Amino acid sequence: MAFSMLACKRLLRAAQGLCGVTRGLMVLVSLSSPMAWANPTDTTPNGPASVPAASLTVAQASADLDDTGWIVLSGQVSVSLSPVLVQAIERGVTLSFLSEFSLVRPRWWWWDEERVQVKRLANLTFHPVSRQFRVSVDGAKPQAFADLTEALKACLAVRGWRVVPASEWSDGLEGRLRLQLDPSALPKALQVTAIASEDWILSSGRVRVLQP
Repeated sequence: MAFSMLACKRLLRAAQGLCGVTRGLMVLVSLSSPMAWANPTDTTPNGPASVPAASLTVAQASADLDDTGWIVLSGQVSVSLSPVLVQAIERGVTLSFLSEFSLVRPRWWWWDEERVQVKRLANLTFHPVSRQFRVSVDGAKPQAFADLTEALKACLAVRGWRVVPASEWSDGLEGRLRLQLDPSALPKALQVTAIASEDWILSSGRVRVLQP
């Protein structure tokens, strides 16, 4: 019995030492990976609550002609950012939103043929000193917004976007629109995380635009 008690005490001391080493390793990993942010969740009596995923949709996408003979887009955009994306903005990460309009010729036997593509890039940055959100579209002078919602509207607005001359939209072509967060524009340390995590995926998918 004396031998058994002594062995148990030695095993207990060894286990306590191992726990201390494990705790030290956990702290080291968390401090050496400042960009690997955890997903913020609310707790419930049954465990962590689910976090709403990011979403981006375009409804009633259509095209009209303006007085100069250009195609002007219209549509209703709805966007919801995940807590991880909001946290990234607050930490100073610039988010780049890519808007793409294309004219394609559908082909049932092969990939659709893309005939025309127009892109628009909007960069969204938060300045903690002024507490303002700044948006620059295609490198233009940044606009300042006090509200994140208004800043997102400036980044993703479809209504009034002049894309191509009407002559470009010939018979047999379909107009398609896609809005998305551009992961390739993120800092290198975040690009791998963005590709592998649903919290960083924000895309409307390809939406068909009705021809004027």
